[in-house]
Amino acid sequence: MEIATLLNTHCPSVTADTLDSIITFVGTNAIVSIDGAAWNSFENIKLPAYKLKGFYHNCPKSPYRNVALGLKTLYEKFPDSDWFLYCEHDCLFASDQFKKNLTIADKQDIWMLGNDGRQEKGKYSFPLIEAIINEKIITCHYLLGSCMFFCNEFMEKLAELDFFNKLINISSHFTEGYFPLYDGYDLSEHLYPTMATHLGGDIGSFAAWNQMTRTWSGSYSKFPMRWQPDLDPKTEDFKDASIMHPIKKIDHPIRVKQRKRRKELWKNTTQWLSG
Repeated sequence: MEIATLLNTHCPSVTADTLDSIITFVGTNAIVSIDGAAWNSFENIKLPAYKLKGFYHNCPKSPYRNVALGLKTLYEKFPDSDWFLYCEHDCLFASDQFKKNLTIADKQDIWMLGNDGRQEKGKYSFPLIEAIINEKIITCHYLLGSCMFFCNEFMEKLAELDFFNKLINISSHFTEGYFPLYDGYDLSEHLYPTMATHLGGDIGSFAAWNQMTRTWSGSYSKFPMRWQPDLDPKTEDFKDASIMHPIKKIDHPIRVKQRKRRKELWKNTTQWLSG
């Protein structure tokens, strides 16, 4: 299974650590998309992946233009990938067990996978997106934006529509994450799941976090991902975790533990190959 990864970041301190976990468990086909506002902080940092200078963002709300630019570039560089992964810098990959879920999704016509999947009919309207595709969008869907998988068929459909270029061009004068009639945190969380279902696919959800009751559901021991707060190393260091979010600090105990574990894995692999 070939997976191409877009790692979106503005934070130098944890990016290399997250990228190392991606290369270990996801694959080497990766792009690091850097907020234009943080580009200078990365110029002297060597990363084993292509560095893409994104648009100047520097805003906590909705980096959707950099997401679009990154996905466009990712598809152009790795068009034959089976799946395309978008993730934020504060994700962490701990195993490749998620690939089993992607294999199942392939058989079920699922075009996107992530956490907190749900339908939100009537919550948002997207007249500007409807103008881009020249079609009416009826139902809105959601996936947590920190980690989203896109199948090849979906990315191919978006490319055929020239969707990424049109979105970038039509929003070129928008500032600070603004998008008409959208007041959510990140447009990409609604935009791409909605487009996936509109174009004929379905979305799948690994697990979910209820922000009100602060409880998990679904396969959360394998996919403990939520918006906030950071994972608690005392109660949420799940031994079977495959993808985790958020873990924002380089010295977070879970990061430290996983970094040591990856080092041993690479050491053992190297010894096996040389032995």
